[in-house]
Amino acid sequence: MPLITLKANKISSEKIRDSLAKSLSLITERILRKNKEVIVVHFEAADQRAQWYVGGAVKSDDEAIFELSIIITKGTNTDEEKALWIAQAWKLVTEALGCAPYPNYISIQEIDGKSWGYNGFSQEQRKIQST
Repeated sequence: MPLITLKANKISSEKIRDSLAKSLSLITERILRKNKEVIVVHFEAADQRAQWYVGGAVKSDDEAIFELSIIITKGTNTDEEKALWIAQAWKLVTEALGCAPYPNYISIQEIDGKSWGYNGFSQEQRKIQST
């Protein structure tokens, strides 16, 4: 917990991936108060232009387009923390990939602690065991 996924039409270098992974982990630790030891960042690059459509038409230029999502446990963060995380994540990703005139989405997906976890234990089980 949490799981961060960045899907983009281009994530050009290992240096950019390393920098984004570190930066996204840092803001997740600082803003959302998550343990850095369990933050996972996953990159998915879709280099084929035909995989990205905007307004029903295939995106045909080299401008960046992306979707960034994070999964966290429901009820563990305030609306203000989530808004700040979205703003900071937007800044990091657009500085790394460039800001295009396309809609680039960032989402925070909140899942009930009984419905997700890692290493064989739900977040609810971890909460109960820690008390």
